[in-house]
Amino acid sequence: MAEYQKVHLPESCRSPYYLCPQKTNKIMEIKQLEQKEKVLTFFGEFKSATVENAIKEIVKINISDQEYQKQCRQWAVDNGQNPSPAKLTPIEFFLSTYGGACYDGLALHDVIESSTTPVEIICTGKIMSMGVIVALGAKVRKAYRNTTFMIHQVSGLSFGTLREMEDTVAEASRINEILFNIIKSKTKVTEEQLNEVLQKKKDWFITADEALNLGLLTDLL
Repeated sequence: MAEYQKVHLPESCRSPYYLCPQKTNKIMEIKQLEQKEKVLTFFGEFKSATVENAIKEIVKINISDQEYQKQCRQWAVDNGQNPSPAKLTPIEFFLSTYGGACYDGLALHDVIESSTTPVEIICTGKIMSMGVIVALGAKVRKAYRNTTFMIHQVSGLSFGTLREMEDTVAEASRINEILFNIIKSKTKVTEEQLNEVLQKKKDWFITADEALNLGLLTDLL
């Protein structure tokens, strides 16, 4: 960035600027994506194609924001200021789903959780099955008041030899443990409540108000 001259700007400026060489006399603004470019929607089933698209969008925003922070740090260094991290506006992720494939849902959960750009999940309509797990990938989870949540154990069909079916059941148990551990570690839902879901083999439907009390949500809209 040595080709830019140092510029001292009033604190009221929202974005750092560089003054280009005198021969051009232009001002270059360093800014992150506009908020409207950080709004994502997911209405449907978790499967490879849909999750891939969602992950691509999150990664694309992360790359852009990381470049923005890099430029801000360089501006601070060039102007003799403390290169503290630039504040990033969050990704607003609107979610409504009956669930879907566990592996794909876990992939999206992990990407949301590890995103350097904060992700805010906005729940609407229905957040069921793997939808609960995906939502828990975000630290900020909001919902409209008529949203319905549902938790249940892993379900699916198994075909093949007896040994193959035994392997499938073992894998389903492993995945179920992962999902329930995520719920227990990020909410106020107790192990006793989850065990009741397992023992009674039932779908546990939860209102938005109940979801807030259980820690599935951080706020109601």
